[in-house]
Amino acid sequence: MRLWQGLLAGMVAVGLVGCTNSAAQPPDAGQSATASGTARPTVAPPAHPPAGAKAAARAAAAQFDSAYFARRYAASWSLLAPAVRSEVPENVWVGVHDGCAAATSGLRRVIRAVTVFGNTAIVTETIRGSQSRHDTAEYVFVYANGSWGYSPVYPGIYRGTSIAADIHAAKAVGLCAGWKSF
Repeated sequence: MRLWQGLLAGMVAVGLVGCTNSAAQPPDAGQSATASGTARPTVAPPAHPPAGAKAAARAAAAQFDSAYFARRYAASWSLLAPAVRSEVPENVWVGVHDGCAAATSGLRRVIRAVTVFGNTAIVTETIRGSQSRHDTAEYVFVYANGSWGYSPVYPGIYRGTSIAADIHAAKAVGLCAGWKSF
């Protein structure tokens, strides 16, 4: 249940990223006139993923997994969604994950499903070899600037006063040594 709430919150946040404040624009930009002559805001639709979005999102997820679970965190940072990269500096991402690595030994990840809606994809993976026989994880990928990028469910983990504080926060909520990326 918490996972779905987190995913819903993440999707709402992704949707809000595309919103703009029409009041900050000049009256003739981003507005059209109604029959009564009053201006109303218009919003340009976001760039939607091209045909083959499911396959592209699946490939992006596989590439991210390959880097992240091999503990190549600098490479995985470059595969984050642009909005995440702008909020989480590379040195913070790498430092947090170096100090709070995911469990990877003996685990096999299989992408089972990709659901695309608009510019967001949910990638569902089965993890074999975890403590139970099979676990499932869902990850959010966002399409922006022509490619799919991973969007962590817990971006607040990276906003502490230091990398050590971020690692402490991740440990406090049970993210370290788990089998999911965060």
